[in-house]
Amino acid sequence: MINPAQDNLSPQWLAHRFDESTNQIRFVDYDRAIRSSVPFLTDDYLPARPFRAESRERARSLAPASGPVHFVFHSGFCCSTLFTSCFDQQGLATTLSEPMVLNDVIGWRRRGASPQAVGALLDDALSLLARPFEGDQAAIIKPSTVVNGLSAAMLGIRPEARAIVMYAPIEHFVTSIAKKGIDGRLWVRELFLAMRREDLTQDLGFTDEQFFGQTDLQIAGIAWLGQQRLFGQLIARFPDRVRVLESESFLARPRQALAAAASFFGLRMSQGEIDAAVGGSLTRNSKDGKAYSRGARKAEYRSARSTYGDEIGKVATWAHAVAEAARIPLSLSDHAI
Repeated sequence: MINPAQDNLSPQWLAHRFDESTNQIRFVDYDRAIRSSVPFLTDDYLPARPFRAESRERARSLAPASGPVHFVFHSGFCCSTLFTSCFDQQGLATTLSEPMVLNDVIGWRRRGASPQAVGALLDDALSLLARPFEGDQAAIIKPSTVVNGLSAAMLGIRPEARAIVMYAPIEHFVTSIAKKGIDGRLWVRELFLAMRREDLTQDLGFTDEQFFGQTDLQIAGIAWLGQQRLFGQLIARFPDRVRVLESESFLARPRQALAAAASFFGLRMSQGEIDAAVGGSLTRNSKDGKAYSRGARKAEYRSARSTYGDEIGKVATWAHAVAEAARIPLSLSDHAI
């Protein structure tokens, strides 16, 4: 822990964690180069550095929000990290992919914090995240999937903010889980448990005992359906402020998608900046930075389907039936950007 002498919190000081035992926000000095070098702003990826702890009141006074903020909400495995990184350019936007302080907000709520206290903390966290680097037009926050239950609250607290919802078709989502082996299956069960605690899997026609008896890929289908319903509700509540981008549409027409998204966010994104994104972010794997292409992605999916195709097909058919019974839209294309 460090205590700098200067009384300021420049945007370089990332609001990283909330310590509920002291009611303080922990800030860490991460510049644009460090943030851009990792897919997520989490301890698993960021280099370890000393933190600076400030009370929430003092932090707000030292670091007022200095720019607009917008959101990218997503269901996972839908190119949202790749999409968000396209806007991470000096003079364009400061992007924050899965900042941990928002996970801390949801964790505090689960441990019994009152709605009023959670709302106040969420307001503080958004203000401290919404500090673009000097010269940038806005901050774009892509929360983790476990924070989706707060998406409506975030838009309510920030009435000028807009959001793009990203998702992959159910077959692609389930295939993504399958091709990652045990890691993917563990991840989606953890997501399901988080959604269950947030009451995001209710009214799907299954008891806890029935959920326990479902396969990993069925649980993946349930997680996808719960988030799809949540996104539909978000669109219904904020029809003018939420737009949709399906993963396959983004990959098929990245230039058009980026131009439309920038316009929706109110960003001035030049053709050169679009070219830089397409020639940079879209040529690398968003998770490890290695060379990647749409063709390589398709080859991975073909390989996964050759191994797990029967299970994927059966689960997709089953999920379609569950969606119909629960009146959950399989497509949200009516609100596409």
